[in-house]
Amino acid sequence: MSLATFSLKNIQGTYFWGLEETQKAGWVDLLANTYKTTQPHEIHKWLGGAPAMKEWRGERVRDKLGDYDLTVISEKFESTLPFELDDWRREKTGQSLLRVREMGQKAGTLEQRLFTSLLNSNSGAGPTAYDGSAYFANSHSVGTVDNISTSNIVAPAAPTNAEMSDAIMLSIQQMMGHVDETGDPMNEFARSFMVMVPTNMWAATIGGIGDTFSAAGVSNTLAGLVARGLSITPVINPRLSDTAKFLTFRTDAPVKAGIWQEEDLGPESFKTLGADSDNAFWRDEIVFGAKRIAQAAMGRYELANRHDFT
Repeated sequence: MSLATFSLKNIQGTYFWGLEETQKAGWVDLLANTYKTTQPHEIHKWLGGAPAMKEWRGERVRDKLGDYDLTVISEKFESTLPFELDDWRREKTGQSLLRVREMGQKAGTLEQRLFTSLLNSNSGAGPTAYDGSAYFANSHSVGTVDNISTSNIVAPAAPTNAEMSDAIMLSIQQMMGHVDETGDPMNEFARSFMVMVPTNMWAATIGGIGDTFSAAGVSNTLAGLVARGLSITPVINPRLSDTAKFLTFRTDAPVKAGIWQEEDLGPESFKTLGADSDNAFWRDEIVFGAKRIAQAAMGRYELANRHDFT
């Protein structure tokens, strides 16, 4: 490869192409709201449910809103890729640039890796929620929320299409029953969901959502609902560790289940020690370095459900 093609603009473009294409293909936008930050941590605040209307009895009743928050502390992440200067100069097939693109692709999976780590934590119970309980729990101190549903099947790690269809229905039904602290349903008008499954459930999930019949002569109720406007986005997540559980998230709420915060680093996000650098002179080496300062957090457990096959 000619060193003339080794321009900062060229290398940066290759890295950011890989980063952005990977992010576009990911599922984080369905799960989380994204916030830009300029400080080491952010306090994400939201108010409780607005009061329901009640019969007027003499005068207005002043209902106090709940006040909840979640502190998210950003972390610094990096990846560094060195090349021998002579190897770069001799290389003619573009493999070096492909490695830089792959570096961007790996950087683009940071969000998915961090969120999946949270979802896998505490053996699938998730992180501590804003109310002090586990994120996935049979009861929460704010609202009336049980965001774990279950179904008993013969092979928990190998559900059939029909079993998967029924389980997705149960998961959505469970979320529809979540009630806020004022007694009103929280997901009453929910129509869009993401179903996140480990690799072993992928085929059954696709069949469970799309099959016209769940058994011989038996119509698939879930497919019928999808045909009438219910939106279900199936997502395969190879990083999920439990092969007998899947997750459902509401995707059409203005405040989503997760929080992604990140600093805009500008030129600091990707740097190069090129062929004219001191590093190249002393070590005969060129180096590319990527950096992101960000963090993932799970916020509104009311918009999520874990389904366990037992």
